[in-house]
This record gives sequence, structure tokens and C-alpha cells, in this order.
Amino acid sequence: MLQINLLPEARILKLQAAARKRMANTVVILSAIVVGTILATLLLLLGYTFSVQKANEARASSLKKDIATQQDMEQKTATLQENLAAFASLNGSRLHVSEIFQNLSNVIPADVKISSFQISNDYLVTISGTAPSFASVSSFSEALQQYNVNFKPQANLERKPLFTDVIITSVSKQNDSSGSNVNFSMTFKVDPSIFKQTTSR
Repeated sequence: MLQINLLPEARILKLQAAARKRMANTVVILSAIVVGTILATLLLLLGYTFSVQKANEARASSLKKDIATQQDMEQKTATLQENLAAFASLNGSRLHVSEIFQNLSNVIPADVKISSFQISNDYLVTISGTAPSFASVSSFSEALQQYNVNFKPQANLERKPLFTDVIITSVSKQNDSSGSNVNFSMTFKVDPSIFKQTTSR
């Protein structure tokens, strides 16, 4: 078969150039679309990553604040527990002074007046006061030693001396117009097992 080209050569070249141009434009457009899609996807991913990062930072900041608050509460709780334990220890080891006064009041004769009372850490009591005579002071001293044994045994206490080592340290006549009373001072020890406050009381 014989083909005859009726178009001039210049027209053919022009059509070929237009076809190449359309092809180039198509490739450029498709490339631009692909690149734009990729860029848009990257921007979306970056935006999502940024938003997740900010949310995580806010969450981490909130958790740190909660942890700091809890640590402060834990520290206060630990301090409170230590103080309560120390208070319980001190409270358990302190002298139950009210019981000393209660038992001592059972011994003091009606005519003897106590003007001062002191107790040291080693349970040594020092008292002073007035009595109508030297014999009253001596009777008071003897009553202290015999208390809870032969004199006024207490039903709620073990039968043993509560006051020991009673010593009359001084006794003298009053220098007043009546001259009928005497001043005295004495010391004695208190049984610590009786007068310490315990959980059973």
C-alpha cells in the first residue's frame, strides 16, 4: 500500500511540537498534583504531630502538678504520722501526775498543809508545807511509807509500796506570833510502774 503525505512538512512539525507540549503540560500537571498531594499530606501529618505533642505536653504538665501535689500531701502525711508516733511515745512515757495527786491526797493528814510539790525525771518528789507539830510530820512520813501496804491498800493497785525512800529534809518551828505550827520539807520516790500512763488506763 502506498501512503502519500499531503501535509506540508512544516505543518507536521508544528503538530508534533503541539503534541509534545500537551504531553509536557500533562506531565507537569500530574507532577504538580502528586507533589501537592504529598505536601498536603505532610502538612496534615505535621499538624497532627504538633497537636499530639502539645496535648502530651499539657497532659505531662498536669501529671507533674498532680505528682507534686501528691508528694506534698505524702510529705505532710508522713510528717503527721511521725508527730503522732512521737506524741504517742511521749504520752505513753509521761507521768500520770493526776494519779500521784490522787494517791498522795489519801495519805496527807487533815492537819497537814502542802504548799509546794515538785517531781523530777527520776520520780523523786519534793514537797514542803506546814504541820501542827513535829509528831504530825513524823506520822505523815510513816504513812507515806506504809501506804498501799499496811495503810489504805488500793483495790485497783498491786499491793506494794508506792512511796519509798521518804526523807524529812527539814523541819522547824514557825517564826510567827502563834508558834504552834512547824514548817517542813521532805523527799520521797514514786513507783514509776504505778504512775506511768498506759493504754489500759
